[in-house]
Amino acid sequence: MDETPDVYADQFIVTAGVWGVAMSFGKSPPHPTPGQAPQAVPQAVVRMSLEHAKVVSLILRRQLKAWENENGEINVPHAVFNQLGLSPEDW
Repeated sequence: MDETPDVYADQFIVTAGVWGVAMSFGKSPPHPTPGQAPQAVPQAVVRMSLEHAKVVSLILRRQLKAWENENGEINVPHAVFNQLGLSPEDW
């Protein structure tokens, strides 16, 4: 029987090109070296068409919005928004 990988990620990189999207997911080390930026341990790479990625993003947003409607807002620190060049209004 084929086992489906079950992974946890707390970092990601997204690259889009004319043929599709690649999302690389990583996990921070449990004990990073002091004074150095933590290097993510690769967990998985997911590749898909641009169309599929757009549909996935719409469904994920819908699911998260539904969760927030039932449980309250998922708070993202403003420092995270700033670091990623995002704003709460993007949501």
